[in-house]
Amino acid sequence: MRERTGGAARLPLVAALVAVACTVPATAAYAATSADGIDTVVALVNQEREEAGCDPVTINSRITTAAQDHSQDQADMGKMTHTGSDGSTVGKRATRAGYDWRKIGENVASGTTSPERAMQLWMNSSAHRANIVNCAFRHIGVGRVGGYWTQDFGTPR
Repeated sequence: MRERTGGAARLPLVAALVAVACTVPATAAYAATSADGIDTVVALVNQEREEAGCDPVTINSRITTAAQDHSQDQADMGKMTHTGSDGSTVGKRATRAGYDWRKIGENVASGTTSPERAMQLWMNSSAHRANIVNCAFRHIGVGRVGGYWTQDFGTPR
């Protein structure tokens, strides 16, 4: 699979604003994410946030559901996009997953199964980096299906 690019600047990723809420402690369910590289993405996000002077984001089960479902939807459609096959936006998907948000953000990527490479692509894009180091975000959910990645960031109401 190749990395997908788009936009005038031919960015390897696409970003959009989104919000979601509900925190989950590190449990067996969280530990199960290590095989997919999701825990690695969360750790790398928090490393970048620390360097930027932000508090770490915590995993939220509802945003995670929204992110995972969107990664599955992208894989089913065979394309990287912020718009769901049903026309949904990140805000609509977060709300549908039960996250009552005030601020929401989303990063998507495709073409790699490496969490480190996905993070590298996001950090090399100013729009994606802005979501990652936005100190207003409190929660994160990460989904991956094959080479389709979704990071959803949220601040609850």
